Amino acid sequence: MTIVHDDQTALVVEDDQGIADLICWILRDAGFRVYTAATVAAALECADRVRPDLVVADLILPDGLGSELVVLLRRYAVSRPATLMMSAHPQAKEHAERAGADACLPKPFDLDDFYDTVNLLTDHAQQAG
Repeated sequence: MTIVHDDQTALVVEDDQGIADLICWILRDAGFRVYTAATVAAALECADRVRPDLVVADLILPDGLGSELVVLLRRYAVSRPATLMMSAHPQAKEHAERAGADACLPKPFDLDDFYDTVNLLTDHAQQAG
């Protein structure tokens, strides 16, 4: 079951345009306002400006690791977004756990798993906030 997220914002941090487009489409379909960034630096700038409720980040980005982004968001962000890392890298889960990401999904990802994870993360964040 998909929950509608009309009042929530998501930031997709992905340097592969095809994957970014797919994730954005899925999140927009669920009602999120969606922003994108292809680098850690651009993601930090965007997160500071829009204060997303959810950040979906690839592990390997042109200027660093998505796990580094998660650490920086945890440390410096004005609002604490839910964080979901996604990667085909065999050690993605370990990177995500060390960084303090809320969840990690493998690529390629199952659509139902993605929806369930996003719903769980954003529902939990709404209840905590």
